[in-house]
Amino acid sequence: MMLDGDQLEAFLAIAETRHFLRAADRLGIAQSVVSKRLQRLEDRLGARLVTRGSRKDVALTRAGQLFLDEARAALASLRQAERIGRNIARGAAGPLRIGYVFSAAMSGTLARVLRALRDALPDLDVRLSLMETPVQFDRIVSGEIDIGLTRPRPSYPPAITARTVHREPLVLALADDHPLTRHVAVRLADLAGEPFIMPQFHEEVGLAEAVRDLARAGGFAMPALHRTDDFISAAVLAAAGRGVVLAPASLQHLALDGLTFRPLADHAATVELALLCRDDTPAAARGVIERALAL
Repeated sequence: MMLDGDQLEAFLAIAETRHFLRAADRLGIAQSVVSKRLQRLEDRLGARLVTRGSRKDVALTRAGQLFLDEARAALASLRQAERIGRNIARGAAGPLRIGYVFSAAMSGTLARVLRALRDALPDLDVRLSLMETPVQFDRIVSGEIDIGLTRPRPSYPPAITARTVHREPLVLALADDHPLTRHVAVRLADLAGEPFIMPQFHEEVGLAEAVRDLARAGGFAMPALHRTDDFISAAVLAAAGRGVVLAPASLQHLALDGLTFRPLADHAATVELALLCRDDTPAAARGVIERALAL
C-alpha cells in the first residue's frame, strides 16, 4: 500500500513542532487523530519515528531523523501530483498542441500566445508545429493539434471555431537591385509582367487570391506564379532576383541580405490570421489565448 499523505503530514507537523498538541493545532484536527495517523505510519514502516516525553514533548528517533527529508519530499510530490491532476481536469495542464503559419511567428502573434500561457498556465506542455493552412485544417479535424494560427478560409469544418486575430498590410519583397526599389512605394501598373513567387501550396485562396486581386486592380493579366513551400524559400528566391513576393508586412522582420521591401502605392491589401479551436479544446487554455489576443 502507498504512503498516505495525511499520515506524512501528521509526522511532519509533529517533527517540526515537537509536540502533539501544537501539531494538531497546526493541522486543525484533534490531537487523538494526529496520534492515530502517526501510529499507522509507524506500523506501515515498521519503525518508531518519535519518542514521547513526559510532557508530551517528542523527539525524533534515529529512524525518524533519517526519514524526515524523505517524508517532506514525498508529501511535496503528492501535493504536486494533486495540483497537476486538478489542473488536467480543468484543462490547465498536460499537452497543448499548436499549429502555426510562418507569419504568426513573424508578427509576434504566436509569442503573445506563448507568454500568456506561460504566465497563466505554467503546467501546460505547449508543443509547436510549423505547418501551412491546409495541413492545419486536416490536423485540427483529426485531433492531432488543439489550436491553429492560420489563414482564414470562407468556411470551416464542423466542431471548429475560427476568429480573426490579426490583420496587417501586404507589401512587396524584391531584390535590392530590382528597378522597382527606386520607388518609395510601388504602383500596381508597374508590376505588369513581373513574375510572382508564391509561398503557398497549390491553393487558389489566400495569397494566390490576393495576387489575383492585385492584377485585376492593376489592369494586367494574372502573373506567372513560381510556387514554393514556405516564406523563407520565397524570400531567398526574391533576394536572388527570381521574382517578387506579395508578403505580410511582418516578413520585414526577417532582415534577409539582398532583400528589400516596398509598400504598394495604390492598393490597400491586407492579410489576416485566424485562431482555430476545436470544440473540445481545453477551456482554460482557450480562455487565456483569447484574452491574449483581445478577442
